[in-house]
Parts: sequence; structure tokens; C-alpha cells
Amino acid sequence: MKTPRPASARLRDAAMLLPAIGTFLFLPPAITLFVGTGTLGGVPLIVLYLFGVWLVLIACAAVLARRLADPPPATDPPPATDAPPSDEAPAREPNA
Repeated sequence: MKTPRPASARLRDAAMLLPAIGTFLFLPPAITLFVGTGTLGGVPLIVLYLFGVWLVLIACAAVLARRLADPPPATDPPPATDAPPSDEAPAREPNA
């Protein structure tokens, strides 16, 4: 069974993938799906598509940036290992 990856790694992967998705959505094969005489509220569909994709990409980038900037939850630091335990006397060095 695979162990799940931490959320920060998945967020970094999503942040790296977002520009590739945006590039794909602005390539001619995707844009030409909305070329035509159709309008919505007097605005051509291609204009709505371009600005809609642009807005969604900006919103996704903002959400990813905010989530990646959050520091991980604080945890207690491990105890120092170089100090001797308090119930034992420190080891003496042999006299030369």
C-alpha cells in the first residue's frame, strides 16, 4: 500500500501543473471550439471564454499561492541529544 503524499507536495505539483493547463486552454484547438456567431448578452463566446479562463487561472493561482505560503503546523522540537540525562552524572575523562 502506498503512503499518501503530504498536502504540500500535492499543492506544489498542482502549482507546477497550472501553467501547463493554462497553455493548453489558450491553444487554438481549444479556442476554436468557441469561435462562431454565438453571443451571450451581446458578447461573443470567444471573448467570454478567453476572459473566463484567464479569471479562473488567476483565482487558482491565488488560492495555490496562499495555501503554499501557509507555514506547516508547529510541532514540538525533539529533545537535545548532546546533553547528558539529568539523572546521570556526566562521564569523566581519564587523567593522562
